Amino acid sequence: MGNLSKFTERLKEVMEERDLRSEKLAREAGIAGSSIRSWLRGASVPSFRSAVKLADYLNCSLDYLVGNSDADISVTPRELPPFYPRLRQIMEEVGVTRFRITAETPIKDAFFTNWSHGEEPLLVTLCTLASYLNVSLDYLIGRTDY
Repeated sequence: MGNLSKFTERLKEVMEERDLRSEKLAREAGIAGSSIRSWLRGASVPSFRSAVKLADYLNCSLDYLVGNSDADISVTPRELPPFYPRLRQIMEEVGVTRFRITAETPIKDAFFTNWSHGEEPLLVTLCTLASYLNVSLDYLIGRTDY
């Protein structure tokens, strides 16, 4: 599962702390119950949108949910900006080019083209980008301003 090895563990912890069963979480977060059960078994990881729905419902940061941070920071849900323009803005802030990212990470150049056409990145790719750019997942996708 790569960068997301702690996701299953963290999800189980959060559900236990909040006394949530997978059926209730699925119903209230608007996520398929089979998806949540698959995540809890460690058989799969959520899509970008499902991860955001889950973090919004649990009122926590994506970084906390995937295990990048141990700080359970409350994040208020808000509409996300389109991913590719947001990524370009952060790349400019950090002073890094697409070429450099593709040369120094496993992220392929074709991903940038796909994102520029509206495709959303995989969660593992977001984790790689956030780590490389030294920003939080939530900042990378526009959930927070920090």
